[in-house]
Amino acid sequence: MTTPLGTDVDVNIAEVQLVSDDMVQSAANTQTSLKALRTTVTALLNPDGGLYLRKTSPQMTQSYDELTNSLDKAMVSIKQFSDTFQVVVNNLRSLDGEDVKPPAPHNV
Repeated sequence: MTTPLGTDVDVNIAEVQLVSDDMVQSAANTQTSLKALRTTVTALLNPDGGLYLRKTSPQMTQSYDELTNSLDKAMVSIKQFSDTFQVVVNNLRSLDGEDVKPPAPHNV
């Protein structure tokens, strides 16, 4: 997007909100999918699950848990990053005379 000629700031609050909401929803959807996949993979790697190897399956389960935890943290970071957009908009509104509280942080 290009800014109008001669301006340093071009803010579309509705677009900011749309993108912020999309980031939060996409991260939440991903977290839900990761949780379901964790259950499926754990079941697969258990005895009678379809891919059980006495020595290897516990290590694979642990590795997958670590991966899932890392991805879950990344989704929390995406939600927190979306808060940054809201803070910028709120600061701009504050400069324009409106007192706006910052959004609640995303922790989950």
